[in-house]
Amino acid sequence: MLQQSRSPCPPEVQSAAGRADVCQVADVRPGYFAAPAPTALMPGAISPGPVTNVRLRLVLVLLAALVSVVVTTTLLAQRARDAGALALRAVDQPAPAAAGWGPTYLDARGRPARWDPCLPIAYVVQSGWIPDAGRRDLAEALRRISVASGLSFVDEGDTDEMPSRTRAPYQPARYGQRWAPLLIGWVPPATTDVGIGGGVQGVSLSFAVPGAAGPSLVSGQVALDAGNRLAAGFGPGTTDGEVLLHELAHAVGLGHVLDPTQVMYPQTTSSESEFGAGDRAGLAALGAPAGCHPAPSPRA
Repeated sequence: MLQQSRSPCPPEVQSAAGRADVCQVADVRPGYFAAPAPTALMPGAISPGPVTNVRLRLVLVLLAALVSVVVTTTLLAQRARDAGALALRAVDQPAPAAAGWGPTYLDARGRPARWDPCLPIAYVVQSGWIPDAGRRDLAEALRRISVASGLSFVDEGDTDEMPSRTRAPYQPARYGQRWAPLLIGWVPPATTDVGIGGGVQGVSLSFAVPGAAGPSLVSGQVALDAGNRLAAGFGPGTTDGEVLLHELAHAVGLGHVLDPTQVMYPQTTSSESEFGAGDRAGLAALGAPAGCHPAPSPRA
């Protein structure tokens, strides 16, 4: 979120999808708890009578039940630990200037949510109120993010879909059997509930899901205030280019940082719209240099 009001921003939107953890249950072979095979009696040995056999069977049944309870309890505890490790949280505080950058989401192991850099990020444009230079500025902002991160983007055309806090990340009727593409658009504040207007020039909402290899960003939205036209390009002052760089960087996983020399500073500045060293370090950490990061498949 980028504000012109010079006040700290609230976090974007935490949208952690609930995916059931999959645990491999230990293989307990049938007969594991069976009594050993009988052996021949030694001379002089006394064969156990019926009562002794009943007691032996009872002991074995009780032992099997006890071991079963222990195994079940252990598996449940492991599943609980796994679920806790995969839990996501939105990072609601800007990173300190010394850190250079911060993520938008982390799991319990401290791993940031990121896109899979080995696949292009699909996006669609809500073009109903796009400014004259909007497509050119959008293309340039995406190019700069690609250079810094190694992420790639593919334009899937225009859409009539509007940004919304309740936008589903999986819309098979509209977009097919996949995660919904990144939605980008300039819209009037009165047409959406995402929080633009009143000094908030842009908002980014991303959707993250947990995974064994770390959380994944799988869908999102970037909305800009069409009611407050800014200068085109990436020059000094508050420009569409600056807002696009900031919000698109949020969409690929960068959070705020308390360094006014970085694009991810939570307020607009009068400087040129260029990624700083911290911005570039964060984009590299979330992008291609970090390796492929396959996302879980969507669930209806």
